[in-house]
Formats: sequence, structure tokens, C-alpha cells
Amino acid sequence: MRKIIIPILVFASLATVSAQPSMEKADRFMSDSLGKLVLNRFPSVKWIDGGSRYFSYTDQWQDGSTCHWLVDTRDWKRTGYQDEESIKEAISSLTGADSAPKGKPGNQQKTKRGDRSKGWSSDSLYYISAINDDIWLFRSSRKHAGDTARIDTNAADSIRLSNDGEHFFSFSLSGNSEAGAAGRSGASGRWIGGSHRYVVVREDKRKVGSLTLVNSLSSPRPKAKTYRFPMPGDKEVPSYEVYVIDADSSKMTRIDIDCYKDQSFLLPRFSRYPHTDRYAYLLRINRTRDTLDLCRIDTRDKTVKILIREECSPHLNEQLFSWHLLNDGKEILWWSERTGKGKWYLYDGEGKLKKALTPDRLVAGSIRKIDTLGRSIIYEGYGGEDGINPHYCLYYRSTFDGKTNLLTPGNGNHEINFSPDGKYISDTYSRMDMAPHYQICDMKGKVRFEMEPADVSRLHERGWREPEVIEVTAADSTTRLYGIVYLPFDIQPGQKYPIISNVYPGPQTDLTPQSFCIDDDCNQSLAQLGFIVIKFSYRGSCPVRGREFYNYGYGNLRDYPLDDDYAVIRQIAERYPFADLDRVGIYGHSGGGFMSAAAMLTRPDFYKVGISASGNHDNNIYTQWWGESFHGPTASQDGSGQYECRIPTNIELAGNLNGRLLLITGDMDNNVHPANTFRMADALIKNGKRFDMLVIPGADHGLGDIYYINIIRYYFVEHLLGMPQKDIDIIRHK
Repeated sequence: MRKIIIPILVFASLATVSAQPSMEKADRFMSDSLGKLVLNRFPSVKWIDGGSRYFSYTDQWQDGSTCHWLVDTRDWKRTGYQDEESIKEAISSLTGADSAPKGKPGNQQKTKRGDRSKGWSSDSLYYISAINDDIWLFRSSRKHAGDTARIDTNAADSIRLSNDGEHFFSFSLSGNSEAGAAGRSGASGRWIGGSHRYVVVREDKRKVGSLTLVNSLSSPRPKAKTYRFPMPGDKEVPSYEVYVIDADSSKMTRIDIDCYKDQSFLLPRFSRYPHTDRYAYLLRINRTRDTLDLCRIDTRDKTVKILIREECSPHLNEQLFSWHLLNDGKEILWWSERTGKGKWYLYDGEGKLKKALTPDRLVAGSIRKIDTLGRSIIYEGYGGEDGINPHYCLYYRSTFDGKTNLLTPGNGNHEINFSPDGKYISDTYSRMDMAPHYQICDMKGKVRFEMEPADVSRLHERGWREPEVIEVTAADSTTRLYGIVYLPFDIQPGQKYPIISNVYPGPQTDLTPQSFCIDDDCNQSLAQLGFIVIKFSYRGSCPVRGREFYNYGYGNLRDYPLDDDYAVIRQIAERYPFADLDRVGIYGHSGGGFMSAAAMLTRPDFYKVGISASGNHDNNIYTQWWGESFHGPTASQDGSGQYECRIPTNIELAGNLNGRLLLITGDMDNNVHPANTFRMADALIKNGKRFDMLVIPGADHGLGDIYYINIIRYYFVEHLLGMPQKDIDIIRHK
């Protein structure tokens, strides 16, 4: 019998292999091959003459020509022109001025004094600079005001304010980088309004532990790169000092702003440092990331007042949190998730709550426009409209007297720009299954004008199809989850297709695409090799779904998304009868690489093939902020006051491996150190497991070139479809 069975099995295998997938087909449907086929992808709305009476936009036609439209917003009628010169002449006749742009945006000549936040006081009388790691004050003569080239450190009008600066304890903006400060550079602070007082924050990283990478490709010999990298539970973490410099008295005073052990500050860019002429403002946060203080520093008497204290368990949503100072410090806009959904609140300048500004039905996000005279804000909103995916961004206007209206109608993910006078919004909205639509809306949310939508008919002629946007339930059978299903364009009757889950669990962001994209993460092209590829947002993965959803994984940083992925895949198999639940693959990068390996090791008989790229397999050696924010530190039981953080790792599960696993890392990854992958490999070796591994020389955390993409394709084709690939060249196929 064996002599009969073996030839039959060989014949079946050869029959399968003969139906080789076409790598060229995958290339054919990559975004760089198809992007030019989309018409009206960027209509380029331009408002005329600094107002909102006229605007122009372009419309691409099927014959390859472009029409330039000029719209009059008084009656919303448009006039078409065949070339740019014609519409420029028309605009000039309407406005009485040359419509050509005056110079290049962003290229205006800068004044000699440069950025006052790092240099000159508002009256150009004083200049502050870091020299090496210390901070210096210079008094300028009026003759040479603003000319930093004439400042002399040996002159009588130069004062060295510090003498203890050193590498990783520096007043220089670059002093805490790996290269360190050298010579003169910007200081880590800014002038306060029109005063002669300057606030500076100095970070101390001297005792923070280091990591090292070796660049094997450096010339003429390999070179080590060492950098400071605090980890979860570390005793020594960065600390901060705050100083006020009074230029008139040439004194620098350290501010008593310490409150929590191992506290830190949420620092904006120094050029955006919130301030008035008297006060500076800092956000102080504790190590457990659940208490945030808005501190006001009086730069005259050097006192500190807590204006607002925000407490939110288990941790604050730092991704959505923001605040704004209004009316020279008389009012404060403050974002909070205290009710379970993010809202904007109005406080007075002394920190007294006045009212909530945004409604309970939605999660309020970033503010795009503040009208202090009209007393209103325009901001991102999520989950506020029935029947619309709560991950989609829409825009709302809320007045300070409590009225809210939707500004951007349309079922999709919205992006906006304003007319120069703020009367109208130029709105683009789309979904993964719907090409972009364009409209002009007024401040009441009424659509005043619709432009031609993006045209994907040429994509359809090529054989491309939109992926499917679907809704399923989480493992709890209640919570709604949303994601994308990419299908082969030529599904054959009676044929079964393996399922591949492309994952990224967050928690700090959601990488499931919401806006139109031809080939997100190369998943659409991967599907054309004979797979059903899915990408979903799991519980714990998305800051805009509200506190309960976002914090689902707290204290369970390794395992929290795994049940949802398993549940989603099974629902996909029920929905698509041609899905093969016996052949399931999974892959991801960074947190997705971590999740891919965790899934392979948690359900080893379900996930047959996995690719884990740049995975943080041991979150205990990943960055302190990540592990302590999303898993949580606990106070040490020995009475030392130290914090501990112990996060379960993939390494502990290495003995469970049953399928084919490919580990990938770049050897110069200074985000997720290669040690994460090497420790995973070591654990697999110690457990006697066979696995594959690719180390990409010179690569940092940002993988994604064509070699990497094709490695993923080949690995799934070989091990999930069972079709060995004989090509030696892993390149773009011609």
C-alpha cells in the first residue's frame, strides 16, 4: 500500500505547486503601480485674495485634460478654464491684483534675532544661549542688537549663570542627546512674553541606564552607538529642574516645583511654551501617569500654583490630552476623560471650572480652531453619529454657551482646511471602501458646494477592487469592532483561501486605516497571492473609543488583544465560506510583531504561520513610558518607595511554538532594541524549536522596503499555501 500511496501524495503536491501564485500580480496591485490611475485625488482648493468670496480647484478628466474651476461663493456658480493662465487672468480681473503667489511659503527671510524662545528678549536687549552645557546671559548694545555673531563671552556684558552643566545634565537643547552639546546652541527654555524673564527646564539623565548598538556597516570599522534608555521599573529615571532667569538682576533661581517621586513634565516644543508676560505654565505628571497638574509659575516672585489637578484611573490618555490658554491667561481650555469620554472644559484663569463645552455623546479630540471673539471651538469628534464608524474623525463646532453642531456631514473619515476668513471649511472625506469626496461647508454644517469626487474607474479597469469595511464583535460577544477585509480579486469557485491577520494592538494608536488607500501596508497586494487578509482594531487599541475601550489591556500588556483576534478570525470564516480556518497566518511590526509571536505561542494549533518584525517580545527592556503607562508600575513592598513593573513576555511561552515563525529585526533599531528579538530566539533555541530569523544590517525600527515586503510574501506563500519558491532573487519583479 505504501508504494501506491506515496506516488499519489507526490502527484497531489505537484498539482498544488503547479498553480504557482504570480508575484508579478502582487506587484501589479501595489500603490506605486496604481496611484497615477486615480483622478481628482488632490483637487487643490485655493481661496482667492485672502477671503472667502472666490476659490478655485482642479478637476481631472478621463481624456487626460484638467479643468480649472473658479467658484463665486455669493451664488455658488462656477466657471471653467482650460489652463492655468486663463484662470489667473480671470482671478486678476476680479480682484484687481496679480494672483501669482508672492514668494515661496515657509521660505520668508528670517530676522537676525531668530527664534526669541531660544535667544533674544522681545526688546532685543538680552540674549540667552547655551555654551557647551552651561547657560549664559548677554546684554546687547543697541548698535548690535540681534546680531549673535558679535556676542563675546569674554566681554563685560556676558554672564555665565551656571557652572555645573555636563553631558546629560545640560541647559543646551542638544545637551541630552547622544552627541552632547558642543559650542554655542539654543537653550532649553524661552522668554516669558515681553518681560526680561526666561524660564528653562533642565533634564537630568546622568544615572539613566544605557543601551548599545553596533553598526556593522560603518566605515572603516564597525562602530558602537550608545544611548540612554530608561526601562520599566528602573530605579534611576530622568528627573527635571526648573529655573527662572531674571536678566535685569542677572540671577537664576531654581523653582520649587517638585511634588511626586520620579515626576516628569509634558513639555511642548519650547517655541510653543504657554506663557503670559508674567506667568509660565508647566504640566507635571506623576510616575504612575494617573495624576496631572497644570502648574502656573509666577516669574516675578518665583512661586508655583496648581491651577488644575486631573486624576484619571488607571492612567491618563496622553494621546488625546491637550489644553489651551485663552485671553492672556484669563481662561483655560482643558481636555479630560473624567466622564469616560474625552470632553473639553472651560476654566477661568485661576483654575475654577466654569462649564463643559462638548457633548456627552462623542469623544472630543484635538481642537483645530479657537474663536476667542465668537466664543467657540472647532474640534475633532468620534462616535457621535449613529451608523458611522466611531473610529472616523468628524468635525464639530461648540460654542461657549453650550451649543454644538456637526460641521462635516458624510459617512467617512474627514480632513479639513479653513478659508482665510474662517467662514467656510474645505472638507475631504473617504473610507477604505470609498474614494475621497470633496465639499465646502459653512459654519452651520450645511454643504454649500460639492466638487467632483475622486475617480477610480481606471483602477477598476485594471482589476482592482475596494477592500471591505466590516463590523464584528469582540470576544465578549458585545463590543463592536471595526476593520478591513482584503480579498483576492479573482476568487475561484470551490477554492479555499487561507486567512492572514495583519495586527497592531496599540495601545497608543490605531493603525487600522480609516481613509481611502489603494494598498495599505501592502495588504491588498498580498491578498492577490491567494489570501484573505484582515486588519482590525481590538479592544485596548484605540484612544478615540473612550476610556473603557482604550484601557482594556491595562495590567495585561501581553495578552489583551489575543482573544479578540481569535474571535474576529472565526467570524471572518463564518462570513466568507471560501475562507480556510485550518490555514491561519499572522504578521505585524513593532507592537504587531510582539502580538504576532504572542498569538503563535498562545494558540499554537490555530495560528500556523507567523512573521514577527521588530517585536518588543520583552517589554521589561522596552521603554519605561510604554510599559509603565500601559501595564502599570506598582510600589515596592520593601518600603523603599521605589516602583516595580513586571510585564509577562513572549519568551516565557517559547516552548509552545508549533507552527512556522519568522523573526525579523534591524540591527540598528534604537526603538525596540534587537535584544528583544535575540532573547526570543535564545528562548526558542533553548526549547529546541525550529524557527527562521532575518537580521537586516543597518536597519533601524522603520522597516518596509521592497525586500522586506517580498520576504513576507514569500514566507506566507511557501508555508501557508505550501508552495516552495525557487527564485533566488527577492526583488521587485519585472
